[in-house]
Amino acid sequence: MLSLSCALLAFSPVALPSTPPGPGVSTSAHALHPLVLRRGTAAICSASGRSGAAGKDGPLGAVAEDGAVHCKIKDGAAYSAAARAPTSEWLALSNVGFCAGGCDRLVPAVQLRALHHATWYLQEHAMVIQRAVQVASLAHDGQARKNGEPFIIHPVETACILAELRMDLDTIVAGLLHDTVEDTELTLADVDTLFGPSVAAIVKGDSKQSKICLNAAALDKEAQRSLNHRCMLMAMGEDWRIVVVKLADRLHNMRTLQHMPRHKQVRIARETIQIFVPLARKLGVETLERELLHLAVQYLFPKELKGLFGFQLLGHWARLQCWGFGQSLDDLIGRDQELSELDLHVKLNGHRQRWLRHVDQWAIATSE
Repeated sequence: MLSLSCALLAFSPVALPSTPPGPGVSTSAHALHPLVLRRGTAAICSASGRSGAAGKDGPLGAVAEDGAVHCKIKDGAAYSAAARAPTSEWLALSNVGFCAGGCDRLVPAVQLRALHHATWYLQEHAMVIQRAVQVASLAHDGQARKNGEPFIIHPVETACILAELRMDLDTIVAGLLHDTVEDTELTLADVDTLFGPSVAAIVKGDSKQSKICLNAAALDKEAQRSLNHRCMLMAMGEDWRIVVVKLADRLHNMRTLQHMPRHKQVRIARETIQIFVPLARKLGVETLERELLHLAVQYLFPKELKGLFGFQLLGHWARLQCWGFGQSLDDLIGRDQELSELDLHVKLNGHRQRWLRHVDQWAIATSE
């Protein structure tokens, strides 16, 4: 089905720890919450907005008598071919064969270890994450970023950011695959078949329409960006996880923006302040909002001004200036009739409540 030339079945994942890593191991992935007890899976269930299995109801969903919370997400990655198919069937379904040289040639070991440590709370789904890494690595094989690094580093780092936020399995898998449909031969139908419709819907929402829609190719760059923003916002109204993946994607791009030409640095930094910083604010993800704003300010002001006024004041000034260009998030929503009719502000507020419940549930899980 997939026209991919080689595979990662030689991939031997580092064992996922059942507890946070000890001294000497990077703890960035554990910065949000240091522990996850048995009720911690409720946050994973809640991320999709689905209900739990039969049992007594509780603030975290349906809770069994033993206190465990059980998800029922039949269209999610946990029920997909990636979770259920034995190796032989997975080989046939995904057209995966052995890759000469092993997985280290495709995915740097540092990124693999970081992903495994970051997703320790999804230990029971390690095989699904491993297979998502396989598919993403093969799809992006031969592609490189501006700095010359293998492209696969970007989706893996995006998935690590999502794991730091304790996002559910579908979101992590979508983070690994978010660029495949727009930049490789992988299709949404392939993603649906391999990882389920939930993951496919998130990937579709995070794909640039200017790259997957043939009619958009004739548009100029500015019109393509407007189309991408519009379609992104429409998709975000349906699932809050699409917003989080897009923010994580933008954050890693901002962290590596130094490799882009100066004119692109300015354009991307301005776009970040216009669209993505207010998105993070509306959703309530303060850590992403602060870092996105901080990184954008770095590229919009000379270091003399940064030393004189500081990032906080310059960040406030940048927001006022960029939002005054008529291209802010509220401007885009307000002047687009279809976006206005979707009540996007109301939906984003609902997404914020979902995010706050997600954070609260993890806090409960780690405090008991």
